[in-house]
Amino acid sequence: MAEEPDPQGVPYLTKARLEAITDGIFAFAMTLLVINLLLPDKAGLVQTNDAAIRTLLSLYSAFFHYVLAFLILAAFWIGQHIMFRSVRTIDKTFLWINLVTLMFVALLPFSTSYYGAFGDTAVGAIEFEANLFVLGMGFFAQWWYATRESRLVESSLNQVYIRRISARNLVVPLVSVVCIMVALTGNTWSTALYMTLPFFDYAIERIVT
Repeated sequence: MAEEPDPQGVPYLTKARLEAITDGIFAFAMTLLVINLLLPDKAGLVQTNDAAIRTLLSLYSAFFHYVLAFLILAAFWIGQHIMFRSVRTIDKTFLWINLVTLMFVALLPFSTSYYGAFGDTAVGAIEFEANLFVLGMGFFAQWWYATRESRLVESSLNQVYIRRISARNLVVPLVSVVCIMVALTGNTWSTALYMTLPFFDYAIERIVT
């Protein structure tokens, strides 16, 4: 399907422009994550080595979720570029699926900060995990829409490759569902389950044929 022209015959939006805004929002969101690493008011800090170490150690949870969110966004960004290598053109539907997905990319710094503030509650964890669930489903929807009946990709695209990318796109949503279920039991360590994501990627590469 060719890009839909406007009344003057100009393409609605080129794939390159969509890639550009995608890169920009990912870069902004990944940079904004570091703002969650807040130090206490300097006026209240004791200027000793022991106090400096205690302050640094008190930020372990914020550091963990900064690294976790950054790496997950990095994996999504890599996956987005892999997907765009196969997408030969875009249409309005694909464009809006992409933009809605990017909305949740931009939301992740807030979700990470919210979880940092309410890390001892189930709601704090669930809000962060729900953000990742919707984000993952957005990437799955983009790939499904683009490859359905070869709508936006070449008809010769390898079917095993299509299935593998589809499976990978479902990993974060499925792990997020498990995390939410664990959080609902009152366990505040549920986000640690995202550390299993590399193992799922490894298994998909060998199982999906």
